[in-house]
Amino acid sequence: MSGSLAGGVVVALGNFDGVHLGHTAVVRRAVEEGRRQGVGSVAVTFDPHPRAVLRPGSEPKLLTVPDVRDVLLLACGVSEVRTIRFDRELSEKRPWEFVRDVLVGEQEAWAVVVGENFRFGYRASGDFEGLRRYMRELGGEAYAVPIYALGTDVSSTRIRELLAEGEVREAAQLLGRPYLLRGRVVEGDGRGLSIGFPTANILADPRSLLPGRGVYAGHVILNGEYHAACTNVGVAPTFDRRESKVEAHLLGFDGDLYREVVDVTFEERLRPEMRFEGVRQLKEQIARDVEAARKLVGGNA
Repeated sequence: MSGSLAGGVVVALGNFDGVHLGHTAVVRRAVEEGRRQGVGSVAVTFDPHPRAVLRPGSEPKLLTVPDVRDVLLLACGVSEVRTIRFDRELSEKRPWEFVRDVLVGEQEAWAVVVGENFRFGYRASGDFEGLRRYMRELGGEAYAVPIYALGTDVSSTRIRELLAEGEVREAAQLLGRPYLLRGRVVEGDGRGLSIGFPTANILADPRSLLPGRGVYAGHVILNGEYHAACTNVGVAPTFDRRESKVEAHLLGFDGDLYREVVDVTFEERLRPEMRFEGVRQLKEQIARDVEAARKLVGGNA
């Protein structure tokens, strides 16, 4: 076994949904250890979310879809992002079997870095102390990154709670960047254009978490270019729409976005969703929203 470890890598292991400050601390620790030992470093995550297999329907909404997550992980310095397929067979592996068969056997882990509260194996019965013991028995090592090293509760659960409440600025402090939603621009109902504020109707991955209903200042990112935007998330109660949508008005932009894949950032919540008595009142409020967004994120109203 020691022979296989000799050519191994340092593995940063976790779900990494959101790639928040706690996750980046784990990944960067793995990168540092790899450089110190003269070996490569990789990020290893799971798909689907374990709860989707163990308790279908209970899995949380995603903070980052896989392609966005992978880009963020690679930006931390690892050379590769690997995905372990989570299924019933994997969930029934004892902690020792998981370390031996998956981490060392399949991933060729020389060392493993996790958050100190990481659990693994059958019924999450494995903890960091077990991981370190098993890795050492196999000739390797394990390292834990303290979850409170940043002085606050940095967790995907807390970030989801903040986003659901529309507290995007607070969520950004835990993510280390504004919350971002990726989606394709699809045909809308045309109401925005009819009242003088054309919007891009953005269809996000149904697994993604939408921020709480309301109006936000942020940006729409298209092909690497940032465009200031005023974005509405909600059901447009003035028009009695039932389905919640994401509609972004780009400030000073007159190009065609239809069918483009864009990223929308949510940087400041301007107000909650509101019902207006008529179109005139709605137009007046949108004009105020756009001006408020322009002051916060720039762009031409």
